[in-house]
Amino acid sequence: MTRLSEEHTEDLIRESLEHLATRAPDGAEIREALNQRSRSRPKMALALVAAAVAIIALGVPLGLRAYTAVTPASPRDADWSVLPYKPGWLPDGFTEMSRSAKPYPAPQTRMWNGGEAGQVKLTTTPLDERRGPWTIAPAPNQIIVHGRVGMVSEVDGDATMLTWSPDDAYVLNLTLYGVRDARGVGQRIADEMVRDGRARVSGELRFGRLPADLALSAVNLPMAVGGGRTELEATRAGQPTAPAVVTARLGGERPDDGDAAPVPLKIRGLDGFALPARNGRLGKLDETVAVQVEGGRWLTVSGERDRATLTDIAEGLQILPGDYSWFGKPPE
Repeated sequence: MTRLSEEHTEDLIRESLEHLATRAPDGAEIREALNQRSRSRPKMALALVAAAVAIIALGVPLGLRAYTAVTPASPRDADWSVLPYKPGWLPDGFTEMSRSAKPYPAPQTRMWNGGEAGQVKLTTTPLDERRGPWTIAPAPNQIIVHGRVGMVSEVDGDATMLTWSPDDAYVLNLTLYGVRDARGVGQRIADEMVRDGRARVSGELRFGRLPADLALSAVNLPMAVGGGRTELEATRAGQPTAPAVVTARLGGERPDDGDAAPVPLKIRGLDGFALPARNGRLGKLDETVAVQVEGGRWLTVSGERDRATLTDIAEGLQILPGDYSWFGKPPE
């Protein structure tokens, strides 16, 4: 697609603003809402919100979810392990390194690595009918993707993020880390973004027994030492975007003992061990139980629950065939 001229873009924005002027929210209310959110939201979330407003400027129906409560999923969100979008083009040498999915209304994420050429992350977030008091993005930060207005912003120092809505169902965030000419490369990736619907986040673990107050909240598949790793997260029921309470992992890495001594423990009929909450190489670590299973990989369950509960979760985990065939490959 040929990018619209700056003059044409400004005409579109001006026309849209005139159309919206009669129903624009009060400025003082907007400032107060943004001040409240700025104390709790990370930079990338704020940028996503601001970018969503740019899309509203062209009259595209759009609302960003309040990430605190779960509403009934519509049919399009029923299977949240399916990834709805993928790049139709990436620079040479970029291959996929991780996938993550969370229940509706949380986002899904895919990451491609290009070595010294940088990294590209695609985050897909469902939309709903609710509205928020958004402001219009500054004209220099506007982008056009297939006739829809979006936003480009600088985040995390060397990262550039493009945000737009390709349809009435999702908003996409494309973040480029350490990529030369990030805005130009990002624009081309956005222009050539295509529907997927076949790719899945399908790992090797399934929760069996969980405490009644917990529910599955994420499946993460990063490339790790010894090949692919599956991570499951559980949060308090009804809070899929909250921090994980319990995490289960299956991969090639033995858990970090930190400053604690392992305590022998039988898990799944095998000789495993437990570790108390401790200081590790990367900081504070939660209570952990672990056992080496068939194939030499480690099954680990950790979190903010007592040892007996973590052991029971580990006993109930199902180990199934997983799909890691996409690791290290460009978009197909």
